[in-house]
Amino acid sequence: MASKTSTEKTITVTEEVSRYRPTIQGRNIIIQRRSQDSGPSSSSYSKRESISRYGMHPAMSPNAYVTMSNTGVTAVKESREQEKKDMQDLNERLANYIEKVRFLEAQNRKLADELLKLKAKWGKETSQIKAMYQAELDEARRLLDDAVKEKSRMEIRLASNEEMMDELRQRLEDALKDAADAKEKFGHQNQQLSDLEGEVGLLRRRLASLESERDKEKGLIKKLQDALNATSMDLDNETLLHIDAENRRQTLEEELEFLKALHEQELKELQALAYRDSTAENREYWKTEMGQALREIQEAYDDKMDVMRGELETYYNLKLQEFRTGATRNNMESVHFKEESKRLRDQMQAMRDKLNDAENKLCAVSRELDQLRREKEERERELEHRNGELSDQVIKLQAEMEAMLRELQMIIDAKLGLELEIITYRRLLEGEESRTGLRQITDNLLNSESNEYTIRQTESTSGDNSMRVSQIMKGEMSVKTTYQKSAKGPVAIYECSQDGKTVALENTGRKDELKGNWSLTRNIDGKDVATYKFSDSFVLRPGQKIKGWAKGTRPFTGASGDIESDQNWESSHIITKLVNPLGEDRATHIQQTKYA
Repeated sequence: MASKTSTEKTITVTEEVSRYRPTIQGRNIIIQRRSQDSGPSSSSYSKRESISRYGMHPAMSPNAYVTMSNTGVTAVKESREQEKKDMQDLNERLANYIEKVRFLEAQNRKLADELLKLKAKWGKETSQIKAMYQAELDEARRLLDDAVKEKSRMEIRLASNEEMMDELRQRLEDALKDAADAKEKFGHQNQQLSDLEGEVGLLRRRLASLESERDKEKGLIKKLQDALNATSMDLDNETLLHIDAENRRQTLEEELEFLKALHEQELKELQALAYRDSTAENREYWKTEMGQALREIQEAYDDKMDVMRGELETYYNLKLQEFRTGATRNNMESVHFKEESKRLRDQMQAMRDKLNDAENKLCAVSRELDQLRREKEERERELEHRNGELSDQVIKLQAEMEAMLRELQMIIDAKLGLELEIITYRRLLEGEESRTGLRQITDNLLNSESNEYTIRQTESTSGDNSMRVSQIMKGEMSVKTTYQKSAKGPVAIYECSQDGKTVALENTGRKDELKGNWSLTRNIDGKDVATYKFSDSFVLRPGQKIKGWAKGTRPFTGASGDIESDQNWESSHIITKLVNPLGEDRATHIQQTKYA
């Protein structure tokens, strides 16, 4: 029996089974081979016998041939032939399996080499990528922190600016209210001035009538004074006549006294002559005759004196009575005229005082009116200056707000870019473990990011000016629409549709507006100008809102007060203005759309 030599070889095959991680899990397959040499002429494959670990028995021992000789040579030969064929099949299968194992060993060595190369390369690339992106990430974090700080500072500044704008708006409203009160007071004072001017005109007419009456009374007083002067002259003449009569009476009395003295002297001389007569009868005769003559002379003188006195007394009493009657009448008329003149003088003085008071009041009202006009003009100048400052501040704040919005947009864009880079870097790091390439990660990221939509809209309002920005981004394309509106009165353009079909007007005041030839103009794309003129009977009531529609766009369910233009003004870049009859712009709305 030929000697048997057996060899045993163990082959280890490692297969990488992982879906996401490059972890190699081994599966051991042990194959044991045993070879028998049966002679130099036999084939190496035909003389091999395989013993597996799955329960196959070893080859027959030499003692078995004795047993098989009993059963017959034929059966043994058939059995050997069958076993030979089975062994050949098994040897062929083993040869195929060995070739497959060698192929798998070669592929395993190749994969192991590739894995070593990838591990070496992976460590270097990740280190380089980490070193490359770490600085950028630190810079991005710093920029993000600075952006957050700047955003907080801008928000605080924006809040303070909004508070300042609210305060300025409140002060502007107070100033406008004061101006309205001053205007109302000015109207009341104008009404009072008109009333005073009417009263002054009435007083002037009454003064003119009183002056005419005074002229008439002056003429009457002059006539009475002439009559009084004539009466005074007559009185003077009568007084002179009276004095002349008195003088004549005194002269006659003196003459009478003289004659009396003369007669007494003659009587004394006659008595002396009589005393010198020695005859008593002559003396008696002469005494009797003398006494009789003296009595006759005395009686004649007394009679004449009585007649003259009676005539003089009668004449002077008559004249005195006439003078007294005329003087009393003149005095009564003079007293009446004096009282009337005094009454008229007092009335005229009262009229003059009243006129002076009215003139003083008119001067005071005129001075107060001039002062109010100066204060109104000064207040209007202050309000215009303040409005200019507020407009400049609003424009400045709008510019700062736009700059802050642009800066915020840049910061947000930088933040989005950094987040995109961070997501890319994270997916790159995660993709290295799942052995997914950078190009596939980037393509997947771009494909996932290209389907996102971002819409940002900011709106800010300040008094008469306001701006609204709408920004729409889709993928790499963005649409930015800017609205800016302002108003110089109670009527404002409070809304315009984005497609330009409608324009909405609102009256925020307390009076009717748009009376007369007002017009609504729209500058479309800086070329065509569409104008709509309001009719003379059109009135926009306080608090009323109307809409203006482009040609053919007004719906049947629109409000009754809405208007429709006979022109087509639809566009994405429109400047809308409300123009008064003087050609002044009272309200403006600017719409701009940019594509990027």
